[in-house]
Amino acid sequence: MLKFKLNARELKEMMEKAATVINKKSCLPALSRLYFQIDENEHLKIWGTNMEHWLEVRSENIYDTQPGVVGIDIEDMKIISKMSGEITFEDITKDADAKISIKCGKKNVTIPRYTNTDIFLPSMDDTETKILSVKENWLLDTVSKLVVFTAADDKNKMMQVFNFNTKDKRVEALDGHRIGMRSLDTQKIFVTTENPFETVKLHNMCVPVFKKVMSKKSEREIDIYQDKKYIRVEGNDFTYVTRRINGEYYKVKSMLPTNELFRFKPDREAFLEAMKYDSDLTKDITIPVVLHSENGKLYSYIKTARYEAFDTFDTKENTMSNDIYIGFRPTYLTDVFSIADADEPVCAGSKDINPLMIYGNEYSFLLLPVNIRQDKNKIIDAIKKNIERN
Repeated sequence: MLKFKLNARELKEMMEKAATVINKKSCLPALSRLYFQIDENEHLKIWGTNMEHWLEVRSENIYDTQPGVVGIDIEDMKIISKMSGEITFEDITKDADAKISIKCGKKNVTIPRYTNTDIFLPSMDDTETKILSVKENWLLDTVSKLVVFTAADDKNKMMQVFNFNTKDKRVEALDGHRIGMRSLDTQKIFVTTENPFETVKLHNMCVPVFKKVMSKKSEREIDIYQDKKYIRVEGNDFTYVTRRINGEYYKVKSMLPTNELFRFKPDREAFLEAMKYDSDLTKDITIPVVLHSENGKLYSYIKTARYEAFDTFDTKENTMSNDIYIGFRPTYLTDVFSIADADEPVCAGSKDINPLMIYGNEYSFLLLPVNIRQDKNKIIDAIKKNIERN
């Protein structure tokens, strides 16, 4: 029966990682458990699932092992979490008395042991194909930043995913108001998917998982596979499997403007600081910050029920005409300029009713403007007065 010895800290970390995908409120006891296995290579595997997402973590740092498979309730993690030093984890089941012994120093605790260990990771079928190989820190950075461009609710599943578009070589995320993208040019693409139904669509549920199992400093290769039912993300010491989301992703290419009539390049840090400030002035998402340009200068203006703020920015390559007044949610501009990977991002557009594109180096963005027609004359007057005062 299963037995191993391992440092308590490492075991705690492994359990916390595997538990990321578990729904603690599940009405099915089998889905509120962690599963342990010592395989034929004497490696420890711990996994959990909610039957939509599966996560398995692995360690080779065990010894004094015996093979086997057991399950424990997730609430019993706390027993191990309070221990320090070396742990001996052993299945001591005899007849109907199903127990696991956990020894640490002079302490010996027993917890219930479960045998319904048919909750394994799904097996991929013979259509499994390696689609991508990406750097671990690159993938973690991408999903951690682009997640703000995905929808929080499940009204539209396609707005909850990261679309790995191997044809156009970019990762795409959108929520109906904006689009965030990152180029795949620096990563390895093995299959260029022409069929939009076949793109790799990772649910944003992967973000907390990746934050647990990946490192910002690691450049290890992460391989992404896909078959008819599942997507498998394979790391050195973990495997993440998720069900495929069926259907065609949005035709992002057709949404991106092709006619650029103006552009400007603001200093990213200065503009970001102003947008953060403006975002703090109001919780009302319908109140926009309005951008305007004259004589090579870029101006921003926002007016709330209580406050009024006006900023001036130096820009480069500014071709924005002085008849354009274009409004955006300040929080959206904050998100974009927090992520944009260029000191002077290129902002390009055509009209004040059309989307604005913002280009960094690998990251790029599309923002839909806010309709300001109802208050446009008042906004124009206020901006002109502020320009005169400054």
